[in-house]
Amino acid sequence: MKRAVPSERMKRIDMPPIAEIMDRVRSLGAEGATVYPMAQAVPWYAPPREALQALADRLFEVSTSGYGPDPGLPGPRKALAADFRRRRGIDLDSMGELHLTCGASQAFLGALMACTDPGDSVIVLEPYYFDHVFAIRFGALETVSIPMRETGGWELPEEELAEAIPGASALVLVNPGNPTGCVLDERQLRWLTEATGEDACHLIIDETYERFNFDGSPWHPWCEGRPSHVITFGSFSKSFGMAGWRLGYMFGQSGLMEQALKVQDSVVICPPTPAQLLLEQALELEGWVEERARGVLRRRELCREAVETCSGLSWRSAGGGFFTLASVDSGAPSKEVCLQLLDRWGIATIPGAAFGPAGEGHVRISFGCLSNDQLEPAMEALAHAEVG
Repeated sequence: MKRAVPSERMKRIDMPPIAEIMDRVRSLGAEGATVYPMAQAVPWYAPPREALQALADRLFEVSTSGYGPDPGLPGPRKALAADFRRRRGIDLDSMGELHLTCGASQAFLGALMACTDPGDSVIVLEPYYFDHVFAIRFGALETVSIPMRETGGWELPEEELAEAIPGASALVLVNPGNPTGCVLDERQLRWLTEATGEDACHLIIDETYERFNFDGSPWHPWCEGRPSHVITFGSFSKSFGMAGWRLGYMFGQSGLMEQALKVQDSVVICPPTPAQLLLEQALELEGWVEERARGVLRRRELCREAVETCSGLSWRSAGGGFFTLASVDSGAPSKEVCLQLLDRWGIATIPGAAFGPAGEGHVRISFGCLSNDQLEPAMEALAHAEVG
């Protein structure tokens, strides 16, 4: 009898590159060491207490534990569409153009499958979010990785993109950026929208950190129409502290959304019902997210001061999101620097190499996850660190 073996397609994909660091973090924690969690982007806050309390009684209803419609319950979708209309000037048909999803990662897979065929090329901006590249490879697609320009931060490489877009089926934009913290201005967003539209290249926008856009433009292509080539997705993991509730969203032209729904039905059937009910309650709380965003901004400024004080790292501007991708002054391997930070100062970070070759020589520092109790000692440890 022949021995069954895993597929060559999956064997060509490495395990998530942060696994070794996170295993070391857990090991140190089990030994009783103090570790400051500046690696992953898990907010320091839980979902709104008022929303959780409003949901509590409904947890005993049979329907709360049952399947919902594939694209999400009508009530939460209408509430989210109303939020987008009021807050962003984006007018959506909540029934045909907006879906709730099982987090942003599942939304991205659906968007990708809806607008590409095997063998097509998909452009990513490097340093890239590695889970996006994994999904591209899952779909038997070709990754075209274009490095961003590094100055005091990270800039859009327009000339290189203009050359690559005509041969691609999709371009993935993470704005605000993960891992870079880069945000685009309105001119850049308009340029990307027009450049991709002219060549029938889909523009897939990951706006997971949209509520934490501090220095960039709030403009979105759907503010002024319904460009058929733009599909957008995001998450409530950061904005409402709902990471474990696994809820995200996706919106776009109804024909694309119909195709993406086939993926959703096959992979997860429907988004989690309790999470949708929680979202509907949370969206009624005016100012709740804005208050948390001010907390993230404060943490960004404290992190900038600490990086500028420490020996061996240089700050890279972060206009939004939870991260900076700080530069290693010595050019030492990023994994080596991350282990130094962790073992000697208890600071957990992610090697820049995890985000592609352009990320090497950097470390991703997440400032948006430290609790109030952790914030001061973590920044003091970072300010006194010596790496390289």
